[in-house]
Amino acid sequence: MTDPQAIDARNPTEPIRPVSGAWLAGFAAAWFGFWLLVMLPGQFMVVKLASVLSPEHKVAVSSFLIAEIAVVILVGIPLIGALSDRTNLAFGRRRSWALAGFFVAGIPFAVVGLQTSVVVVAGLIFLVAVGKAMILVSLSAMIADQVPVNQRGRASAAMGIPQVIALAGGMVLVTELVTGIGASWAAVAGIAMLTPLPFLLLAKEPPLPPVTKDEKLPPFRPTDPKYRDFNWAVVSRVLINAGNLVGTTYLLYFLADELHMPDPDGALMILVLIYLATSGVATWFGGWISDRVHIRRVFVATAGALQAGAALCLAFVPTWNSAIVAAMLLGAGFGMFLSVDQALVTDTLPNPRSRARDLGILNSAHHVPIAPVVGWIVLGIAGFTELYLVAALIMIGGSLAVYRIKHVR
Repeated sequence: MTDPQAIDARNPTEPIRPVSGAWLAGFAAAWFGFWLLVMLPGQFMVVKLASVLSPEHKVAVSSFLIAEIAVVILVGIPLIGALSDRTNLAFGRRRSWALAGFFVAGIPFAVVGLQTSVVVVAGLIFLVAVGKAMILVSLSAMIADQVPVNQRGRASAAMGIPQVIALAGGMVLVTELVTGIGASWAAVAGIAMLTPLPFLLLAKEPPLPPVTKDEKLPPFRPTDPKYRDFNWAVVSRVLINAGNLVGTTYLLYFLADELHMPDPDGALMILVLIYLATSGVATWFGGWISDRVHIRRVFVATAGALQAGAALCLAFVPTWNSAIVAAMLLGAGFGMFLSVDQALVTDTLPNPRSRARDLGILNSAHHVPIAPVVGWIVLGIAGFTELYLVAALIMIGGSLAVYRIKHVR
């Protein structure tokens, strides 16, 4: 884990030495901590908390809190990315921000579940979102800074597989082992802050070209032809992620209110475990094979189509058996997406001097609150059939958008 990466002397922003297995394992552990803070609130903890804070307005409260997280990250990530690109700390340009981010997010996260006021919860969630933005910017930039092109599929998988494990293990933790709302938020925060420490404290960050006080970052001009592929990568990621979130965020309410399951929490956990098992396999396979065949777009397009198929299952056949099939399709599609999307996006970055900022813009766009807005509107005027139809259409749009990228296969 401690081996520094060589930097190409002809282009000092491009790594040329392969990263080690220990580095990838530590990198994955850091992402595991991040995903605990991200996935569990979005998939279960926020909607559960909202149902206790305001039972009559649970959809509105949960939608607001999820949208708040998205908006804070949307605004914060580009600013934090620009600051990260200009950081010259001896400890490391990226890991300094990541380490600070885990504490900025984790400490308020630990006390969210103890609150009884929506206003106080919203204030704490604001701080959590700022910390998440700091982590996301810095860990994402490490792939571009330290990982050679022919290992970026595996690095993308090291980013994606922990998402699957975090959601699976986290769901078991908060639904079976630590079921109290206050205790569950504290437990998740503690684990999330501990797991990244070995990597962030021990993995040396290679020296990056210093940024002088008066040096300006290359301007971000989305109309510049150099940004064309990057722009379409943004559109594809935003749509596929938004469609996935539209389909999954309100799944607990779907099981309780549409299928009338006697134990919706337990049913949700079964679906999540099925989803995560297929997702883990697809993530590992997709990252491994994409590095060998050097094809990214077809994996992303197929991933979106599989997830759209899952949404259509729920829309047209709203039964428990259909939900199981949908969980398998969604897991396979999302796992395939996780395995190559970050590698695809990294390959489209137009300027190595502004990696964190440009990845920040991408990740902030990814957090545009499409899902809570769509869920709020559709469930307010229609029902779950229409919700899942909209989710399918959004993901199909993301699959088509990826083929507008011309200079990455």
